[in-house]
Amino acid sequence: MLAVMSLSAHQTQRIDDALTQAARLGFDLDVAGLAALAGYSRGHFSRLFTQRFGLSPGLFLRHRRIDRFAALLRQGKPVTEAALEAGFGSSSRSHQAARDAFGMTPSSLARGGSNETIVWGVADCLLGRVLVASTVRGLCSVQLGDDDKFLVDELGRRFPKARLVRGGRDFRTTIEQVVALIDDGRPLDSSLPLDLRGTVFQQRVWSALRQIPDGQTITYSELAQRIGRPKAVRAAASACGANRLAVVIPCHRVVARDGGLGGYRWGLERKRKLLESERGDSPLKTG
Repeated sequence: MLAVMSLSAHQTQRIDDALTQAARLGFDLDVAGLAALAGYSRGHFSRLFTQRFGLSPGLFLRHRRIDRFAALLRQGKPVTEAALEAGFGSSSRSHQAARDAFGMTPSSLARGGSNETIVWGVADCLLGRVLVASTVRGLCSVQLGDDDKFLVDELGRRFPKARLVRGGRDFRTTIEQVVALIDDGRPLDSSLPLDLRGTVFQQRVWSALRQIPDGQTITYSELAQRIGRPKAVRAAASACGANRLAVVIPCHRVVARDGGLGGYRWGLERKRKLLESERGDSPLKTG
């Protein structure tokens, strides 16, 4: 049985305090610096951080650099200048980071969903709160969390120049379909399109994820093999991390080779509950 080790309240507080201090510094530090703020060695801190959030501190800091890079681009900074100011060694690295995180080139990222209208709504589900958003092309975001404001702000950060409109009664059907998928495992209506934004590689990974049957899991290595790129294990894992459609694109069905949960953008506890529910080991499904 897959399990998540719990941190003590003291350990959790030290990590959270370190992140608060790092935020005041603009996250302009490396993993060793973040560990020092928490009062731990780098190795011990990395293990605790990964248990707490489901991703490594190195990947977390990379995401913060990407957020900074995106913000600078949207302010009108040239790509090279924004890349250096955000902490990337070269514009080529920032190009790849933008594609990995957002499925967009820096120029598209700078536009930030310009001239788009995105309809959104938030509802309760058995994993907390879920934000569902859609463009005219289809479902573009399904995010899990506990705080509505955070979820909506996250949508705004991804599409800063889009017009965000709270959905009315006509959007309730879409939200209800997503909630039914999460709570009961009921497949989405085939007529509901998806607006998937990613590189060709990411699209291949996401397509492979949708082929994993309910109740089954594969490893990141097996995922790379399924798309014909057996050596691209880390890239396949990054594509899972870039998924913005929780449960709809079931990246939660990919686990570590040693049987551990691996990572999950929306928290390892949610991943564990989803997997146990799909195996019939927990009462998540309301059926």
